[in-house]
Amino acid sequence: MQKLNKIILLVFMLSVTMAFSQNDKESVFKALKSEYNGINTIHIIFGMSEMNEKAAELYAMKGGKMHLSLKDNIIISDGETIWNISPGVSATVSDYEDSKDMTLETIFFGLMDELVPITYTSLKNTSNNEKYSLKLKPKERSDYSEQLKYITLYFGNNQVLKRVTVDTPNGVMNYTIKLIEKDPKIDSNKFKYSPTKDIEVIDFR
Repeated sequence: MQKLNKIILLVFMLSVTMAFSQNDKESVFKALKSEYNGINTIHIIFGMSEMNEKAAELYAMKGGKMHLSLKDNIIISDGETIWNISPGVSATVSDYEDSKDMTLETIFFGLMDELVPITYTSLKNTSNNEKYSLKLKPKERSDYSEQLKYITLYFGNNQVLKRVTVDTPNGVMNYTIKLIEKDPKIDSNKFKYSPTKDIEVIDFR
């Protein structure tokens, strides 16, 4: 679950594309939360770095449902069961955990209320189309204060999210955004998985 938790932490912040004109951290964060509220589904394509041509792709829905395609594996959850699949080889299956840990439900649809803004900065002399950054941290009494140090969002001139940096006690994760779709229609079959006979199933339930 540790690898999955890190990926899902990223997912929450990748979901935001917004337009704001305020230039102080509180106003920007308020606009961010307003834009984020009400999202039920999301489709995101992202890279692990600016040089990464092999993008990851995520489809997610409230209720713990997701389909995450990575370079070497696929993670599928229907809200009750999570499959971690190595295509053509094996698949591990475990119960979906609805808790205060870094799960899809609490991160993707719940972390915003656990954060506070630290700085909102206009970036100078950047050559990568990043013009503004918003740095966030968990509230003092947040359940995430020991799992997360900071999250920094980088925006372009049009206030579209360009990059996300997630700073945790286990290291820093850096992600670039290629595509974001909010509230797309997603086929329910996207969140289902049935292993074929050639797949070794390892059941942790």
